[in-house]
Amino acid sequence: MGLEPDSVVQLLLRERLRIVAAAAAIVRDVHAADDLFQQVVLSALEHRSRIRDADHLLAWSLRTARHRAVDLARRKQLRPLSTEVLDLFEADWGDPAGSGGPDREEALRRCVGRLGAPARDLLRMKYFEGLTAVTIAAKLRRTADAVYQSLSRLHRSLRDCVEREQARQPVAGVEGGRP
Repeated sequence: MGLEPDSVVQLLLRERLRIVAAAAAIVRDVHAADDLFQQVVLSALEHRSRIRDADHLLAWSLRTARHRAVDLARRKQLRPLSTEVLDLFEADWGDPAGSGGPDREEALRRCVGRLGAPARDLLRMKYFEGLTAVTIAAKLRRTADAVYQSLSRLHRSLRDCVEREQARQPVAGVEGGRP
């Protein structure tokens, strides 16, 4: 059966942050993890005839990213996380309910909406236009390192904002919003 190439790419781009985060946790390098994501997309396109549906694609992609990241960590002589820890991470990564679902997405939208225009432009160029940090740097007349640092600060800021937003939201069925 398999998925159409466009569907594979769209599904993986939608889950890009989850897959990159999974790889980055292992290789401890977001840029290398981004490269691994691109390899996973190419591999998924090559193997799409064996992939049943969107859920299978996500699980397959997370597992592939994990294996490639462990291989890269070993080549870089990094001590990879234990199999037990990776299994725990993978269980969480593969669980869409664990990601916070629509509430987390809405919190992220609110947080992005609070950013200034330059920060939103940087995010747009990186994630919607798919530009590399080097290309963005050339457009903005900055160094690639400055762009990477800005993106890193933005990611941290958005993560903190989303966590604060979610902490304000009571969890259904749990008194006071906490277990």
